[in-house]
Amino acid sequence: MSDSYTRYFAEIYDDIMDAVPYDSWFNYLKDLINYYRADKENILELACGTANMTERLSRLKKVKHITAVDLSPEMLKKAVEKINTENTEVEFVQEDMKEIKFDKKFSLIVSFFDSINYLTEEEDLARLFNNAVGLLKQDGLFIFDMNSIGRINTIEEKKFVLEGKNYTCFWEDIIDLKQTTWKVQLKIYFNDDQSQYFEEIHKETGYKKEDIISLLTSVGFSKVKVYKAFTFDEGKDSDNRLYYVVCKNNLQEKKLSLLNRFKKKVKWKFLSSCD
Repeated sequence: MSDSYTRYFAEIYDDIMDAVPYDSWFNYLKDLINYYRADKENILELACGTANMTERLSRLKKVKHITAVDLSPEMLKKAVEKINTENTEVEFVQEDMKEIKFDKKFSLIVSFFDSINYLTEEEDLARLFNNAVGLLKQDGLFIFDMNSIGRINTIEEKKFVLEGKNYTCFWEDIIDLKQTTWKVQLKIYFNDDQSQYFEEIHKETGYKKEDIISLLTSVGFSKVKVYKAFTFDEGKDSDNRLYYVVCKNNLQEKKLSLLNRFKKKVKWKFLSSCD
């Protein structure tokens, strides 16, 4: 079978992604929220997966409700098992993120782990951004990360094997420079039946920064800031991961003292080496 985020991959996802720097992403998000004085009472998370970031979002102060969306019902099953929050209400919704529609508006919309790169056509990006601008409160923020076009184009094609307690996963990276796409082909064997494997294909497209900014502003976002991951340096197409901070109104930036700027620069420099 060929698909993505099936129950077979959902079974091994957290084990395979054990080294992903979720805590670093969360700490950087907190810095962005603080820097822009963002309200975080009501959060919409796109492509939440198995809730590794959802659980961390629930720890934010003053968060009352999180709506976490994912296309895969199997990933959401894992997410529900993982979440056990006392002070924050979490609602999981199975939906294609480019088709999101709700009767309420959100103070903060987020997406992590280059999930938006999975939208491989510009018209799909435009649809997502158009829905997001309608769901965002007037003074809200939309924060998401993407693999840059530079990173997509410089990934090396390779094959390797990942082994866990009850599975073997053959991973192959396939790059199409003409289409600026990165395809990951997975073959998953479970130890109780080595005669059968399950195949998944994951595909991301790399986009130029200027094209993303153009799409965002065309649907009604007025301000877009792009940062190199874990820094407040302006992001470039040659950086690996880019963070977009987007709003309808002017961004309200917090003034930092020279000492605080130095401390954050040291921390961000360290975190940038973890991505």
